[in-house]
Amino acid sequence: MPDGTTHLAINLGALALTGAALTVLHVPVLSGPGMALLAGGLIGSVWITPDLDMPGVRTAPLKAWGPFGWLWQPLIRVSRHRGVSHTFVRGPLIRAVYLGVMLGLTALLMSVLLKQFLPDVWRRVAALDIHAPVHLKILLWGYAGYHAMQVAHLIADRIPLNLKRL
Repeated sequence: MPDGTTHLAINLGALALTGAALTVLHVPVLSGPGMALLAGGLIGSVWITPDLDMPGVRTAPLKAWGPFGWLWQPLIRVSRHRGVSHTFVRGPLIRAVYLGVMLGLTALLMSVLLKQFLPDVWRRVAALDIHAPVHLKILLWGYAGYHAMQVAHLIADRIPLNLKRL
């Protein structure tokens, strides 16, 4: 089973090959879908991996979150490492949904706190006309890149690294 550095090298190599394949297939890498696919893959390689749920271990992905690593603590507490987190469909989906819920709750908490304690700041933020359209196609390409890197991680976990295990 590879260590974190090896997992990252495998995933980044796979991302480089993906970028090359997109170029060969005449899919513009700098297009919306191409960028979303590669960005999702990078996110799935550096920040959101199946090893985020290792209890008591500051894994590289958890360290990459810096001061926001606390977002993953509830998942670490309820998840058993190499359990559901290491499945090919449910694991990546659970992490993606979990992050969406945690970010939503954090945004809700921040808005409540701003309204309560910094009403002037809240009024300025609320006055901003932010309507960035999020296209479903781009989100799906990003998720595909993320999910592909989760699968690469799980496949690498099944590679025996010493002859004793063969």
